[in-house]
Amino acid sequence: MKAIRRKHKSHKTQLTRRPTLNDIAKALSVTPATVSKALRDSSDISREMKELVKKTTKELGYRPNLLARALINQKTKILGVLVPDLRISFFSEALRGMYEEADAKGYECLFLVHDELDAKEKQKLEFLSDIHVDGLLLNPVGSKRNNQLYQRISQHGTRVVCWDRNLKELGFRSVAINDVDASYKLTTQIIKEGRNRILFLGPHSGISVLKDRFKGYKMALADNGIAFRSELVLQSFRSVKDSHAKILEIQKGGIEFDAIVSIGGLITYGAGKAVIEMNRSIPGDVILGEFGDNDVVYKLGVPFYTINQNPYEIGKASTDMLIQMIETGKPDANFKDIIIQSQVVQRLPIDGD
Repeated sequence: MKAIRRKHKSHKTQLTRRPTLNDIAKALSVTPATVSKALRDSSDISREMKELVKKTTKELGYRPNLLARALINQKTKILGVLVPDLRISFFSEALRGMYEEADAKGYECLFLVHDELDAKEKQKLEFLSDIHVDGLLLNPVGSKRNNQLYQRISQHGTRVVCWDRNLKELGFRSVAINDVDASYKLTTQIIKEGRNRILFLGPHSGISVLKDRFKGYKMALADNGIAFRSELVLQSFRSVKDSHAKILEIQKGGIEFDAIVSIGGLITYGAGKAVIEMNRSIPGDVILGEFGDNDVVYKLGVPFYTINQNPYEIGKASTDMLIQMIETGKPDANFKDIIIQSQVVQRLPIDGD
């Protein structure tokens, strides 16, 4: 104990690598086991030794290997989040809700982007599984090619909650809006404006979100006595360039339309640019209606309708559910899907545009 009581010398050094437990032990002439116990506040280590270890770790800039510790404790306090596309403001708002909810409950979020690509999604999922995240907030690509991987990750103990999209066939809980109802209301609002040649723009197969938005569109037409016209369904990739080109193309083909219901902001922006280039006014000649990404659509400088999907609430609620699953250990069957309310909102040009 005499060695502990003598005046402590500074152990600042020019390490060219990350300091380890062995470096701390060497500096104090004790064993790595003693340092480890001191850092864990073990009762069989003296208060003086704990203080010396704490001081030395600070001087050397030692940081514990959280992943190594997690392998021992079987807890990482990390949530993996798969995001389709960071260009879309809906997703960034949802991530804010996730981050704040996780932070308030002592968890960290690791955000990874799959760009709607199966191979990239598989790569990100395997990485999150390899580092033993406690839970996964999943916004799936939806092609079903990775269904077995989703299931394997879940079976290995990682809790899964879907956000914005769902995987009902796999039994995972989800947090999202009712996309059928939202699309129905958006299309109905446009019909109330006197429009009856409403173009549906975007993919309408694959993930449940797309199918549900197309379903709501068709239901609104039927309930308002408007015939469904296949020529007014325009498939478009999720890019400004593609939707812009395709709107110009159908105009050249003589297909008339007086409104657009679009599945998202990027393609709405491309379509709006094309309409303006055709010397047609918005909303006088063509009304725009879209889902949730009005940050980019604002750049058109025209009024438009949008579905406010409350993305922050989706992020917050999905994270809360996932943490409850992790901490209670209760099976998925004890939890219910959460439907977040959505609203049709008219957006006006931002001042100065």
